[in-house]
Amino acid sequence: MTSNVSRYLLLDGAQIENLPGRLCRLDDNPIAEWLYHQTPYRAVFEVGPLLVALRPHSELEATFTDHWQHSAGLLIESTAPLQRLAEHLRSLVHARVSGDACMLFRYYDPRIMRYWLPALSPAEKDHVLGPVSRVRLPAGEGQDEHWIVREQDRQSAQPFSTRPWLYLDEQQLQRLNQGKLTLFDQQLLAHVRRYFPDCLSPYSDTEQQEWAALCREGAARYGYSAPNQVARWSALVAEHGTVFPHACDHQAHRQILQQPTLNPTQRLDALLLELHRRWLLTDKEPFA
Repeated sequence: MTSNVSRYLLLDGAQIENLPGRLCRLDDNPIAEWLYHQTPYRAVFEVGPLLVALRPHSELEATFTDHWQHSAGLLIESTAPLQRLAEHLRSLVHARVSGDACMLFRYYDPRIMRYWLPALSPAEKDHVLGPVSRVRLPAGEGQDEHWIVREQDRQSAQPFSTRPWLYLDEQQLQRLNQGKLTLFDQQLLAHVRRYFPDCLSPYSDTEQQEWAALCREGAARYGYSAPNQVARWSALVAEHGTVFPHACDHQAHRQILQQPTLNPTQRLDALLLELHRRWLLTDKEPFA
């Protein structure tokens, strides 16, 4: 690595509340560029990505490490000046998919980046990185810290265009969707560990992942896919097991789930009310 390499943070304005104000408190004179500027998305620039030069041992770096690195941005290195780097990174904020449709692409979320860039061929990866020397992915559950490194000499920066040059094929979209499901299941397990720790304690990490997938899939069969819905459904699975609601002694629960006079929210409310009553009879703390 040459001595003129600079470090930058690419922060997610949608994940960090009041990012402009927080940045000014963490850095007296930030050198930064909002990537939605100079694009059709400029009206919502504050919920888009922000590229900021990183000073060594700064309060900004400490905050990123302690609070944001796993879900709200990337640490990148480059020998390019900030404006040239911003030009290239701006060109990646949207992508084309099948049918020549255009979609915003939140590649700067490390949970998305992890399932996208490392899987590309070396030539594709280098083309996407352009003037970026390398990108850091933080350590996570069962995952070590990883640097995505450009293998060839610095590539040309791509200009932003209203028609994206970046194309995501079906295979890449499938990987990204799997990444979203993995993230969803991790958040679900964190919820269950908090409220129902005894439910998961006998299981290995792999078995817990299987539990989360079965819980999510079971909820989806009855029309519950939003995070708050699946979290509420997990109380029922924690109590009755992953066979819920298909065991022989779950007939009453199935009747509620199939009750035509109730909407989906009311059915879930009824099931949880019955569960709370059951817990009260056994002096078990109700689900919050």
